[in-house]
Amino acid sequence: MPANQSPNVGPTDEQGLSPTTRSIFSLLLFVYLFGMWVVVSSSLGGAYSSQLHEKLLNLFQLYTEPLNLEVRASPYNLYSGTPADYEHFFRVEVTNPAGEVQTYTVPGPELGSGLKDPYRYERLAKIVGVQAEVDDATIPAEISKGIGQYFLRQAGGGKVLIECVRRRPQPMELEIEGQQFAADPRDASYENVLYRATVLVDSEGAFQVIKEMATEHVAPVE
Repeated sequence: MPANQSPNVGPTDEQGLSPTTRSIFSLLLFVYLFGMWVVVSSSLGGAYSSQLHEKLLNLFQLYTEPLNLEVRASPYNLYSGTPADYEHFFRVEVTNPAGEVQTYTVPGPELGSGLKDPYRYERLAKIVGVQAEVDDATIPAEISKGIGQYFLRQAGGGKVLIECVRRRPQPMELEIEGQQFAADPRDASYENVLYRATVLVDSEGAFQVIKEMATEHVAPVE
C-alpha cells in the first residue's frame, strides 16, 4: 500500500455515537419495550396476571398513563372468544320508602361513568357474571352490596334489586337457518341474567344481600 494512501476505516467515534451512548439508548429501548409488554399483557387478566405482574404494571403506569398507553383503561381488550368476553352490566331497580320505583343501568350517569376509570363497573359486572356461573356467591354478593348501598343512601332507604346482565353480540346476519334475530343490538333477546339479588337494610341498620337467582337457575339461551 502506498505510503500516501490511508486505509479504509469506518466512522470514528466523533462521526457516530459513542459506545456509551449506544449502550444508554439500548437500555432505554429495552425498558420501553419491556414496559409495553407489561401493559399489553395486563389486558389478559385472570390467570395470566400474577402479583409480580401487577407490581410491574403499577410501576410502569407512571410512564404509560400520561402517554395514554393504558390498556386496562381502554375499551379495546384482548378476547378469547368465550361468553365471558361479552358485554356485562348491572340493571338496578330502586324502590324508595314511598314505594316509587326507578330503574338504572350501571355503568351509567348515576354510577360508573367517571373519567378516571370509566370501565370499572363493566369489569365488576364481568366478575359477578363469571363467579355466578361457577356458583361462587361470595364475590357477587359483596359487589352487589356495595352497589346497593350507594343507591339505598341516595333513595333514603327502601330496597334495591340488582341484576347482572350479559349481552350477547348481534350476529352479522339477522336471519340464520330460519331463526330471526332482533335488528336492535340492545334488544332484550340478546340478554342473559346471570345473577339477581336484593339489597336492603335490616331492622338493626345493617345492609343485607338476598340472592334470588344465579346462572344455574337460568335456562341457557342458544
